[in-house]
Amino acid sequence: MLSPACRQLLLKWRSGQPVCTSRRLGTVEEFPTKAEIEPERVAWMQKVNAAQRSSCPVITLVDFVEHYYLPWVKTERRASTYKGYAEIWRNHLAARVGSIRLRDFRTVDASRTLRAVAEDCEAGRPRGKNTLNNIKSMLSSVFTHARNEGEYDGANPVQGARIPRNVAEPGETHAYGLAQIQRILDVLPLLPRAVLAVASLAGLREGELRRLDWRDWRHEALEVRRSVWKSTVNAPKTLASAQAVPVIPFLAKILSQYRASMHDPAAGTMFHNGDGRCMDMDKLAQRVIRPAVKAIGLPWYGWHGFRRGIASNLYQLGANDKIVQRILRHAKPHVTRERYIKAFDPQVLEAMGRLQAALDFQRPATGQQQN
Repeated sequence: MLSPACRQLLLKWRSGQPVCTSRRLGTVEEFPTKAEIEPERVAWMQKVNAAQRSSCPVITLVDFVEHYYLPWVKTERRASTYKGYAEIWRNHLAARVGSIRLRDFRTVDASRTLRAVAEDCEAGRPRGKNTLNNIKSMLSSVFTHARNEGEYDGANPVQGARIPRNVAEPGETHAYGLAQIQRILDVLPLLPRAVLAVASLAGLREGELRRLDWRDWRHEALEVRRSVWKSTVNAPKTLASAQAVPVIPFLAKILSQYRASMHDPAAGTMFHNGDGRCMDMDKLAQRVIRPAVKAIGLPWYGWHGFRRGIASNLYQLGANDKIVQRILRHAKPHVTRERYIKAFDPQVLEAMGRLQAALDFQRPATGQQQN
């Protein structure tokens, strides 16, 4: 339900009664004459008159987000997105900006909020850039929805907000090399070996691994048709995600061995605990894979370490970033380049090799001059 104050104003507005709103535009010291304050008054009245087209021109951000925006996200977006946005609103935004009227929200309000969150330390650690980017993205989405619903007519006030420069950068991410992947596969039992092979040699996400069906494997390709988050089954993350992934013979051999051990099922969940329900990959990693990785002296980088691994390994072998993007099924190539590839461009290495060769060629001549 709407807050009592907003509900009372909404009832007055719908009944035709005047709704009085006021705003202090400045002081006499700032605007000594009427002519100086007039442009501010005109701009403010244009904003007020534009707001009269709204279903509730005095609705606050907390009322709009909690009674209109978040219910829409819950219906129209993935369950994980709803959970993340609801937590961002509850933990970072509601108390800071909830009382501001939707139509009054400005870029400066977003900037101040981001600075306040950055300065809000937890256990002595400031909020990192990823957290602030997520907050900005969620708040920007609120105003995009408000514009689509006719509740906000101006430019999105969040898009121009700056994230403070001194916030902590995201931590370094890592990828498994081919030699490391081979060592891990060699020490795993058949079921986790098959799971890890699909993750590291086909690049499927954790949620996609959980809901693979035997019908999705056509020997030369894996069809990605669905993904699981907790107990919710979703369509693939994006249109680009819903594409087939090539299966190399090495991976096909492992899958064939695993399938034979399961009595050659023609259909059904590929990876499960024996009850037909999709496997919890975090528990499999915690109980089986991480101890095996630790036993051979390798670090654990998480499931995404294998997805970053196929990106980096392909790139190092000469595949360009567009090809790697297609195999990882990213919607945007910059995501592949900036977040997944952990290897030098082969052309860069070749250029540095030529530089070394040029230095080697010059060294004898330099040595003769010194003598």
